[in-house]
Amino acid sequence: MMRITTACGMARNYNRPLGKKWSGQFGLRVENTNAKGDQLTTGIRFSRHYTQLFPTAYLQYSANEKNQFVINYGRRINRPDYGDLNPFIHFLDRYTFEQGNPNLKPQFSHNIELSHTYKSFLTTTLNYSRTTDIIQQVIEQNELTNETFIKKANIASHEQIGLTVTAYKEIKKWWSGSVYMNFANNHFKGIVNNDRISISTATFIIQMQQQFKWGKGWAGEVSGFYRTKGIEGVIFIKQIKQFNAGFSKQILKNKATVKLNFNDIFRGSVFHGYSKYSNVDAQFTNVNDQRSISMGFTWRFNKGKLKANGSRQQGGAGDEQGRVKAGH
Repeated sequence: MMRITTACGMARNYNRPLGKKWSGQFGLRVENTNAKGDQLTTGIRFSRHYTQLFPTAYLQYSANEKNQFVINYGRRINRPDYGDLNPFIHFLDRYTFEQGNPNLKPQFSHNIELSHTYKSFLTTTLNYSRTTDIIQQVIEQNELTNETFIKKANIASHEQIGLTVTAYKEIKKWWSGSVYMNFANNHFKGIVNNDRISISTATFIIQMQQQFKWGKGWAGEVSGFYRTKGIEGVIFIKQIKQFNAGFSKQILKNKATVKLNFNDIFRGSVFHGYSKYSNVDAQFTNVNDQRSISMGFTWRFNKGKLKANGSRQQGGAGDEQGRVKAGH
């Protein structure tokens, strides 16, 4: 069992127009964290105390009715999940196991984006981010015992520069479509398994969605995505693709809808990966059971809106809940 306590701080935002065509928002969050861990079965303990500043800035320029430009900056924090801090061992096979890392530290990033929107349907964004103490899964080996173990570690710094294009348009009254494209170059460098590494690769992602509406309550949708070879920390992921389709029909005087969905039709979302660094040379394949056919039925009892208090904001508790996960 591990006990962990944390404490957070306060934030202030300033928002106002800066002229006829300019507007901006600026903020600053001050956060104080106190974390303690005590693994009762192993006696492993840790204690950390730190205060951090997280500034944000947002500036918008409306050149005319068709063109808008936005630049924004933010410093962010990503804390390790509680399960990743727990040093319990989970055996995958006789010579391979996973283990939590109580020495994990939060990762911090600086992010800046410059975007242009044309006629509210086409947005182009240029982004740059730099992350320190990045938390990633690594593979290490003990040559004396022939054991391989997997754990999360603050392995490196990460730099990314990318270009993103998104567009949505109603082509006809019965046909609308959206497209998302991203080109990014990722570079990881740091020390893993006591060896210095430097890994980089360029990745391209495209995702498309087309929606159709026919007469008599019929509708259809096709979607898919494709991603070239990429990296997650020190793990190379080979290309991934997926294609989906669905159809729906409104029945019973439009009070009910029947849906039929086909997911991952060509079974392209199979993850093939490998790692080659230091004395590690590993390959893996992860087959997710995503290829499926499903049917759904929806009945609308009324056309009223949900009350405003029908949903509650989670606030800080939601952030903490997100760090709790099953595993070790």
